[in-house]
Amino acid sequence: MPKIEKFAEEAHRFYNKVAKECGTPQDVKHASRVTRAVLHTLRDRISIEESMHVIANLPMILKGVYVDGWKINRKDNRIETLDQFLDQVREHTSGDPSRDFGSQQKARNTVKAVLHVLRKYIDDGELRHIQQQLPPGVAILFDES
Repeated sequence: MPKIEKFAEEAHRFYNKVAKECGTPQDVKHASRVTRAVLHTLRDRISIEESMHVIANLPMILKGVYVDGWKINRKDNRIETLDQFLDQVREHTSGDPSRDFGSQQKARNTVKAVLHVLRKYIDDGELRHIQQQLPPGVAILFDES
């Protein structure tokens, strides 16, 4: 199998897992939009060093999704609460925020779904480092996922 097809297959598996976790197993496009939004919000909140560790563990195509539009010289995003994190996730969606994330509870569950799949790619030590850079209300979503 050519490498590009292998990379596409890995990304498709990731998105399929997210779609299943979101309760929409047939809607892979939704899964790709919400994954992108969550990755970009996470990326904007954690250090560049931690982002490099996340990138190293992602499937190849998701590495590209993670860095798409990234302004590395930006100031740290000072998200302090879960509500602020969810608002930022909505701003990062390429779709309709009310459809992709809906109510606060739906947004929380959608973020948890993405994090549940993401944590399968990140070892426990690295996960702890990421959680230490997040507000408690956001960090706990990794544990709940």
